[in-house]
Amino acid sequence: MATATNGNNGRVSARQKCYDVLRRMLICGQIPPGSRLPEVEWSERLEVHRGGLREALVLLEHDGLLTQGEKGGFFAPILGDFELEEIMQARCVLESGAIKLITARRLKKDAFQPLIELCETMQRLHDADIELGFCEADFMFHQSLVSLTGNSRLIQMYSHSTQLIFNLSPVDTIDVVRSNRRQTLVEHRELCRLLIAGETDTAIRLLEDHMSHPSSSDPK
Repeated sequence: MATATNGNNGRVSARQKCYDVLRRMLICGQIPPGSRLPEVEWSERLEVHRGGLREALVLLEHDGLLTQGEKGGFFAPILGDFELEEIMQARCVLESGAIKLITARRLKKDAFQPLIELCETMQRLHDADIELGFCEADFMFHQSLVSLTGNSRLIQMYSHSTQLIFNLSPVDTIDVVRSNRRQTLVEHRELCRLLIAGETDTAIRLLEDHMSHPSSSDPK
């Protein structure tokens, strides 16, 4: 009985590891759209059994982060402009609601330290021109924002949605990429200030604007 229980725990742990790693890679654009994820290759790369990996792939398909091919196999999705717009609309609804809950809690300034620190991390990554790292920190900023609500249901809904699909466009020049990163940083810092000050409506307007303009690190 103990052996069976340990086996189940191991599979769940492997599934969670695969889910977390692949989810972040897909969200941050580290797996090109249309690419197939071969189970043998990825189980070896992640050092897990194929059973745990396959369970994670099914979960990621359910979340909309993978698609299943007609002849089998899992692929990184190729999203059209309409799909990206719907993703951003859904994300905006969730994060706007999060802002209302956060300001209603009247949290002390210390509670916002994770957001402030992520802004500093993004600044360092921007200065070093580490684009993927910047995208990951951006992703973590928005997850941390929602976590400040203390609402486990909302946090779970946000976690299991395709809220951030980064568009690392090879067409953009380095000057455009840097300009977009600077703008993202300015808006993140201002959002922190507004949340700390409890300025709900202004924070929501900024969030909506933040998601409406194009950026190399967000499909805005």
